[in-house]
Amino acid sequence: MKTLEVLFTLILILSSISLTFRQRGVTTINLIMIATNYVLLIGTIMTIGANWRMIPAYFVLMLLTLQVFVKPKSTIVSKNLRMKIIKTSGIVVATITMFTLPTLFPIMYFPEPTGKYTVGTQTFHLTDKNRKEFVVPNHQVNRELMIQVYYPAEKETGQPSPYFKDIDALTQQLATTQGFPNIATTHLGLTKTHSYQDATAIKSKEKFPLLLFAHGMSLYSRQNTFQLEELVSHGYIVVALNFTGDAATTIFPDGDRVDFTPIENTITFLNNRIHLWEQDASFVLDEVIKGDFDKNFRAIASLIDYDSIGMLGHSFGGATSAQMLVKDNRIKAAIDMDGGLYGDSMPKNGPEKPFMLMNAEASINFMKEAYNQQPGNRDELFAEAYLRNKTIEKPGVYTAIIPKTNHGSFTDLAAVSPIINESGADVNAIYKLINELSLGFFDKNLKGIQDNKLNKIQKAHPEINLTLH
Repeated sequence: MKTLEVLFTLILILSSISLTFRQRGVTTINLIMIATNYVLLIGTIMTIGANWRMIPAYFVLMLLTLQVFVKPKSTIVSKNLRMKIIKTSGIVVATITMFTLPTLFPIMYFPEPTGKYTVGTQTFHLTDKNRKEFVVPNHQVNRELMIQVYYPAEKETGQPSPYFKDIDALTQQLATTQGFPNIATTHLGLTKTHSYQDATAIKSKEKFPLLLFAHGMSLYSRQNTFQLEELVSHGYIVVALNFTGDAATTIFPDGDRVDFTPIENTITFLNNRIHLWEQDASFVLDEVIKGDFDKNFRAIASLIDYDSIGMLGHSFGGATSAQMLVKDNRIKAAIDMDGGLYGDSMPKNGPEKPFMLMNAEASINFMKEAYNQQPGNRDELFAEAYLRNKTIEKPGVYTAIIPKTNHGSFTDLAAVSPIINESGADVNAIYKLINELSLGFFDKNLKGIQDNKLNKIQKAHPEINLTLH
């Protein structure tokens, strides 16, 4: 819970006790208590926003208000033991409810980026006139994509960026694709980012490495805001792709909306589908290098070091990053976050370029269980992922397994609720570790910074088994 929410709730509880066991009606003390509650209510709404998580608190405040102003001359407080027990039980239940909902469904927030650069962001629309659209029935003739670009920006320019422009569309689709109750994510619109929409690109002679980011199947381009903002703050430019039809939702400038199109969850389908994602990534990289698809992108394009390009992704996006590393000479280094290595088989000698595979502890356990055909887990995707992980353990490749994590731990959605995380998981600590690994890896392999950051992480966190093969 946010500090203001906690304060509001505590004052409500104290007011409930006072009005229940001391004196109801219009008295100076009661008026002060009610006024204080409303000041805190207005403060929370102005600072955080009204939201469903606080409905029990709003309801309790309404009841307290009625106790003061309905029959204001009635100041009698029941002395009957039975009534006291009932009222006490009511206060206990209300207290538990008021604290439980905001705790189980906190407002998502991200640690402030630690780098020196302000983070700017802009959204762009691209159309590939050389490819037809086949994923989305009855859509446009050519393949269209939306990209979210993050870049070092001038301070005090732009407006604070929303987490997602059409948050209702996103939460509806997350309910459909991730199995979240729709109400459980409607407060994502209250999430504050550390990016500034349409901020002016920094004026600098320094060139910055370029990173492509690929989201997970049925997720979205901004799903790793916690990570992308941190990378940009340390001097990177990130282009986050939104894969039309395979993303949770895609919204084009004209308002046209394309939601996730159901897929076949089979090895054959995924091995074939990844070719589309590779084509999308190559097309976007082509456009970024040309830099003329939008006049607003030109200032950003002038900052890019085109000899230092990397890629990272989560889940199916991580698998795409691995394929791009092998197939596209422009990609110099890549990170796969808990993505099964779908697509074409890895070369015998591995990617022969810097690569890092981070896996969730839960995912590795599922892989082992499936591979060993243990009862209750014979999922062919996990069994195949186990075998393919072994093919990547070649010279120059880093692997790591992060304890107390599952597949979603590598995304912003881990901060939605502790319910969906592994027992004992510290989301902020996990985010920090993922960011340190990502930054250390790309600093070494794209910026040439030899500060042994990865070795330091290895010594500080032996539990992740960070290994350079």
